[in-house]
Amino acid sequence: MENELSPIRHPFLLNSANAALVVIDVQSILLPFIWEKEKMLRNIGYVLELAHIHELPTIVTEHNPKGLGPTDPDLVEELKRTVGYEPLEKNIFSCCGHEEFVDAITNTGRHQIIVVGMESHICVNQTVLDLIQNGFQVHVVEDAVRCRWENSHKLAMKKMRQAGAVICDWEMAAYELTYGAKTPEFKQLLKLMKRAKADYDAGL
Repeated sequence: MENELSPIRHPFLLNSANAALVVIDVQSILLPFIWEKEKMLRNIGYVLELAHIHELPTIVTEHNPKGLGPTDPDLVEELKRTVGYEPLEKNIFSCCGHEEFVDAITNTGRHQIIVVGMESHICVNQTVLDLIQNGFQVHVVEDAVRCRWENSHKLAMKKMRQAGAVICDWEMAAYELTYGAKTPEFKQLLKLMKRAKADYDAGL
């Protein structure tokens, strides 16, 4: 028999009613130089599907797009299919250095911020630390965040964790957001998991 009492959940567990997604600077000119870029793009796609399933407010940023190009075209198509594509342009490494971003993240009314994108040790790191400093709980999806060098990525993950970020992978986030197996969202999650298995089996 199921426990009818409402469980007291750990505050580090993602809650779909309190979460928003930020996709940082996945741009075409820099992307070819990114370590494990295919893995990152695949996993960002899964996270976008989660955001679609759970109707998470989503903010997309582009750093100096005149110099680094727009968001990767394939990712733009995935964004349009799932959560929409209205990028915020920036020229400060931390997204929080821009009033437009701060207003957007505040207006979501969400306290938990899920972060994906690049680069781990620059724009992602600085944004995550600034969000924490401003009272947000930040969940960094490690397998959907990358940079040019593996060592820089690992150092960034260590620093963000030390600063108070919650480090997860996309599947951990998926099951925390979905919570249980009797919800409509879980049926949609199963479709995503089948897609992910097919991608893994194909070596993608």
